[in-house]
Amino acid sequence: MSRITPLALVLVVGLAASSAALAHAYVKTAVPPKNGTVRSPPAEIVIDFTEGVEPQYSTIEVLDSTGARVDAGDVHGVEGNNKRLIVGLKPLTPGKYKVIWHATSTDTHKTQGNYQFTIAP
Repeated sequence: MSRITPLALVLVVGLAASSAALAHAYVKTAVPPKNGTVRSPPAEIVIDFTEGVEPQYSTIEVLDSTGARVDAGDVHGVEGNNKRLIVGLKPLTPGKYKVIWHATSTDTHKTQGNYQFTIAP
């Protein structure tokens, strides 16, 4: 019986460590907020992820209601915070916008998603 207990402990610790290594980056917070409404047009989109991301292998695109891209195409990270990505925006007008993101986490796993925000008139 005593041989099974150490083996079980090793298996549990091994599974816990491997699941932590397989984490994926998802949106934790965003500015403007996911599915939110703002009164002033933002100059940039800021997304904080649940895991560290690689800016050079990640993208953020912002589309207006006609499907035209309105981001500046300058996705970049923040020194000292590998969980944050930022992209600049062209001047925006009131309306609905769609944010499409693709993130490659620091452990190379890829995730993607999208959300909307609205600029009130």
